[in-house]
Amino acid sequence: MTGAAAREALAARLRARVAEGCYAEARQALGEYCQAVREAALGMAPGDPALGHLAAEWTETAEEIRRRVLAGRSHAAARLARIPRLPEPYGPCSPGRRWRCFA
Repeated sequence: MTGAAAREALAARLRARVAEGCYAEARQALGEYCQAVREAALGMAPGDPALGHLAAEWTETAEEIRRRVLAGRSHAAARLARIPRLPEPYGPCSPGRRWRCFA
């Protein structure tokens, strides 16, 4: 597999983990993707036009992942907000008691 194809496969794995909400695995996939980008950059000569393409690829992928994570967090927050609040299980107690349970 060529370097570009390997990076694309790693980026696809990263996107899949984020889409599944598997953020621990996504973190690992991000590390692998970053390492592949770093190795590709180190293998290029200074001033190589491909460095600009590599930087654009990295920026685009990072921004896409950031948006997907933020969307996932927003979706989870909205779902949590829709969970009905349970009634307070403890209320005022009669004299001589410390608490009263309504359950």
